[in-house]
Amino acid sequence: MLTTRTTWSASGSGASLAAVSTLKSQERFSLDAPPALVWDHLVDPARTVDCLPGAEITGQEDERTYLGAMKVKVGAVTVSYRGKLTFEEIDADRRYVRMVGKGREKTGSGSVTMTMEGRVLVLDDGGSEVTVDSEVRLTGKIVRFGRGMIESISAEVFKEFRGRLAAKLSQEGQGNTADAADGMAGGDGSAAGADGGRADGGASTGAAPADRDDTLNLLPLLLRAFRSWVLRLFGRR
Repeated sequence: MLTTRTTWSASGSGASLAAVSTLKSQERFSLDAPPALVWDHLVDPARTVDCLPGAEITGQEDERTYLGAMKVKVGAVTVSYRGKLTFEEIDADRRYVRMVGKGREKTGSGSVTMTMEGRVLVLDDGGSEVTVDSEVRLTGKIVRFGRGMIESISAEVFKEFRGRLAAKLSQEGQGNTADAADGMAGGDGSAAGADGGRADGGASTGAAPADRDDTLNLLPLLLRAFRSWVLRLFGRR
């Protein structure tokens, strides 16, 4: 479920009105992967960001605060954001995490703030159910698209994230199965597999290749959102 509220405010004599759009969403979806693996992804910024087009981790302030950037493209115009993401609460026993993110446009006055709570539950078949509650406040150019477009774009972005996450979990699950088989076939294989994992206990690199342009292109999303709006307007499905 996604709801959007847009308000207008002005400060100072003669100041122009500025729009602030607030999005609140509640998402729930299932994954064919064990909860432990899903949880590891949810609390690893690099692995999570790799599922979101246009986003990247650029640095780390401390063990719970990460610096990041995101590019959003609409046609020939690209808007870049940079900011930080803080893990305010991580409860491994309950598989619950609370994150707060803040960012600003690199060239412009737009900003974004986000609060997100995530939970991973175990299903009867051994799979996982993920619930995500979030609130995002937006200012700047993107607010001009209007409520309907923002909601449609948000839904499409979340759909893309969910699809990428499911694909990565499936790929990792197959890799773990193959590693286990190699370990049973030869004792030395398991040691090599252990050395191949993360040694520092920190966030995995999960970085995209330097030559890959993974900018979040909003133009196709806008076209799909506009098409859906037109179909709803004329009562077609």
